[in-house]
Amino acid sequence: MGIGNRGPDGVASAAPWCTGNMRTMILDANTDALPLADEDFDRLDRLLADLGSDDAMIVEELDGFLAALACAPEPVTASDYLPVVFGRDTPSGQAPADPARDAALSSLVRRHADCLAAALQADAFVPVLGYDEQGRPDGSAWAVGFLRAVEMAPESWEAMLEEKDFGDVLDAIEALAATLDDEPGARAPSRREREALIDRMIGDVSDIHEFFRPFRQAGTTPRAMRVQTVRRDQPKTGRNDLCPCGSGRKYKVCCGAG
Repeated sequence: MGIGNRGPDGVASAAPWCTGNMRTMILDANTDALPLADEDFDRLDRLLADLGSDDAMIVEELDGFLAALACAPEPVTASDYLPVVFGRDTPSGQAPADPARDAALSSLVRRHADCLAAALQADAFVPVLGYDEQGRPDGSAWAVGFLRAVEMAPESWEAMLEEKDFGDVLDAIEALAATLDDEPGARAPSRREREALIDRMIGDVSDIHEFFRPFRQAGTTPRAMRVQTVRRDQPKTGRNDLCPCGSGRKYKVCCGAG
């Protein structure tokens, strides 16, 4: 299965966007790096396979994972996400270390993280998907990678899903991820259905990125913003009001005496 960006004509191509002038919460991405070319993606694919771990990501899964991290308001660094990419985030997934290989992998992943975040910022996001021999896109592993990043900060994503206009924004991604299930009787989507899910997924990711934009710009999260709003909305205790500590005395002669 080949890999590549899904361009307007469905042909795989290298990512066209990469810049450091943006607000991204992937804090240590390579902001001065060039976008990955086809040969870079091939090398990334080989290096991930060389990890020899069933828990390590493939390129398509990695792209979805980084896309969700770039959308979310929580800041992350390489020490947060590289163990997940390399399959070293669980005791059962300890791929052996190789300093030279790991350094090369880290550099490629961080380059791609920056370019992907820049593409989202420029409203030019195109996912890196796997394609079969007939040129048909898959999208399942991409969706799994995206949802793995969602699980790293569930509170912000739950806050988004609680919003009326965003309650179904993960439906297409979850439907694509579910196509990897081998449950008896499960029906695989047709080519047209899969491509429709991918098209919807691309639009949904752009909407997600836009939803979290003010939180990224403010350096906060929906939960933190909600707590701050609740605190601001609480009425101020007057000096002649009863003290909120429950003493029965007026605030000005109790906790407000200072």
